[in-house]
Amino acid sequence: MDSKFCCCVFFTLSALTFSVAFSELQHEQKILLVSFDGFRWDYIYRVPTPHFHYIMKYGAYVKQVTNVFVTTTYPNHYTLVTGLYPESHGIIANDMYDSTRNKTFSLEDMNIYDSEFWEDATPIWITNQGAGHNTGAAMWPGTDVKIHGKFPTYYLPYNESVSFEDRVRRLIEWFKSKKPINLGLLYWEDPDEMGHNLGPDNPLMDSVISDIDNKLGYLISELNKEKLWDKMNLIITSDHGMTQCSGEKIIELDQYVDPNDYILIDHSPVRAILPKKGKFDKIFAALNNAHPNLTVYKKEDIPDRFHYKYHQRIQPILIMADKGWTILQNRSNSFMLGNHGYDNALSDMHPLFLALGPAFKKNVSKESINSTDLYPLLCYILDIPPLPHNGSLANVKELLSTTAPKAISPSVMSPQSNMNLKVYKLHSYAYFVGVFLGSIIVIVFLLVFVKHLVHSQMPTIQERNAEIAQPLLWS
Repeated sequence: MDSKFCCCVFFTLSALTFSVAFSELQHEQKILLVSFDGFRWDYIYRVPTPHFHYIMKYGAYVKQVTNVFVTTTYPNHYTLVTGLYPESHGIIANDMYDSTRNKTFSLEDMNIYDSEFWEDATPIWITNQGAGHNTGAAMWPGTDVKIHGKFPTYYLPYNESVSFEDRVRRLIEWFKSKKPINLGLLYWEDPDEMGHNLGPDNPLMDSVISDIDNKLGYLISELNKEKLWDKMNLIITSDHGMTQCSGEKIIELDQYVDPNDYILIDHSPVRAILPKKGKFDKIFAALNNAHPNLTVYKKEDIPDRFHYKYHQRIQPILIMADKGWTILQNRSNSFMLGNHGYDNALSDMHPLFLALGPAFKKNVSKESINSTDLYPLLCYILDIPPLPHNGSLANVKELLSTTAPKAISPSVMSPQSNMNLKVYKLHSYAYFVGVFLGSIIVIVFLLVFVKHLVHSQMPTIQERNAEIAQPLLWS
């Protein structure tokens, strides 16, 4: 009886050892982060958007998301995955010039793959993979750049001709693969592109917004069909909003300064000016107070609230147009009916934030967060150590349910985060190695024990058999 009990104990220990490892995998939080470029926060109220409102009703909703300055695509997308202001992560505009390296970064020419521009920060997919997980990215800005020598585990090189549906299908494949991802990043170009062409006030934008809602519906349907919906933390956001522009609101720089005296950088309503040698004072004096809807800053005088003056790629002079105004060298340059890039305090520049999944409370809303807060939120849900950032987990923690992980401290990490990451990696690997080796030891010990038990019982069995057989032989 004691021997049987011992066997049961060892079998139970072995099963428990394996179950710990499997339960860790089964309860691993999954996140799909979706960005609809240029989706302004109030678009969901403009036309019926049942799928957005479904997530609002059964998930978490933030009424105001303050994004980072400048309110353009690449700076804000990199902030979302690093938690840093552009002056810290280095992607300070869609078009940049690095005078130290004499290199240009241009979204217009897709000259964006030089890793040196990206390596002032470490995006979340690298941290996630360093912690032993896998990441999949479908066109998210920066994920097809080799940053710190690494790509996401799976990624699609940027190609705007790839349909939304194909991007969704690829991400689902990665979530269900033999080497599954726990973090997916999905980017879609609209409604930004149509917002530029039509202007956000154009009634034709209604159908564009409805189409985005239908795409969200397709995503929800596919996650349901593939039995991922109940396990997924779906976060819907954007990089910026959009405001209406007018041909009557043009600021022509050629009216005030000689184009031969400076280099004009970037194409948004916030433009960088690099004066040629000896021309700084002349350029600044000519532009300062030149137009009532133009604000001009020396780099060192850029307001602190913008968090936009401490990086070498920020040029000596910054000029900023008021809402709805456009800065051109002259009217021969292209003009857009809708634009962004303006002051991030303007509500027209604000994106949206919706989330639904096991890590979030249901039917909860919050007045405001900052886009820098998303990064610590992602790290917390994924249970990975955040690197130093400008966000605040405390600012978003009330959106989280009790099922969210508790291991990561909500505070902003110190500059020793790289060491913390190494310790975390060692802890993570040590845990799984320990479980594996422990399982092997239990199994080997169990086999030896059973073998010993069988051998020790064999003589008794033979003796009993002989005693039973003897009367039959004597009869």
